[in-house]
Amino acid sequence: MANAPKTRPPNQRSDRRSSPRGPRPVPTNRDLRAQLAAASTRLREVDSPDLADAVDEVLTPRGWAALRATESIRANNLSIFLTAIDRDRITSGAKSARTTISDAVNAGFRKVIAGEYTPQQPETARKGTAKNKVNLNVTPSLALRERVEAKTGMLAAHVAADYLMHEFKAGRYADDYEGAPLAPGAERNPQVPRAIRQLIRDRAKAAGRKVSDDVNEGYRKYLAGEFVPGDVVWVDESDLVNLRITPNDDLHAQVREATGRGVLKVAIAYLLAKYGIDPAKVR
Repeated sequence: MANAPKTRPPNQRSDRRSSPRGPRPVPTNRDLRAQLAAASTRLREVDSPDLADAVDEVLTPRGWAALRATESIRANNLSIFLTAIDRDRITSGAKSARTTISDAVNAGFRKVIAGEYTPQQPETARKGTAKNKVNLNVTPSLALRERVEAKTGMLAAHVAADYLMHEFKAGRYADDYEGAPLAPGAERNPQVPRAIRQLIRDRAKAAGRKVSDDVNEGYRKYLAGEFVPGDVVWVDESDLVNLRITPNDDLHAQVREATGRGVLKVAIAYLLAKYGIDPAKVR
């Protein structure tokens, strides 16, 4: 029909849904402050004062600003993985220089961007060495972090680690650096008292070291005439266990040639000396 109405029949539904105009309303809770205060009270009742204090901190006039600042710091956090020895040297060096580690990282990033410092690629980690690393958290400038990654093609954490070690004489830049860890060799199993084995493992872990790397270090010093092993006598031999080590095969062969059958005695004597363990006092 020429004059047919263009409106749909009253019982016919449209398949199109109209979208709401403007921003979606955000539900609000006018009792939020009262609820948080009640939560704080309840936390104290169940003996969680630390959590209650955190809620109270948010309820202070500047509480929300402090919370936002905390989130901003977390977003800028940069985790650097190092050995415990290297971390301690960097921490001590920054303290002596009266600077923060984050400020030192920013200074390093600026030097890299300006072409005044060229970071080295990280040394290839052997399988199983990651567990001997510790975490060093810093909060450098996010803008510098992005620029240094764009310039070097390296992760900012690797650039930061290299610069910090260079600046504070740690890692490959340390005066006592002996090169990258040697490849592990065949498994050796000298027997030691159980308590001695635990002490060796605990102290190596605390120092961020691998026991086998310490044995290699002892072998090197023995061959260089810098370490002379003494006699090792166990007070109690009723509970001897294997101390699994995998020293480098070439070094092990050199020490065995020099000592005959006493090669593992050199290894144990050095571990005891390095970690200050007196077998006569361990039962």
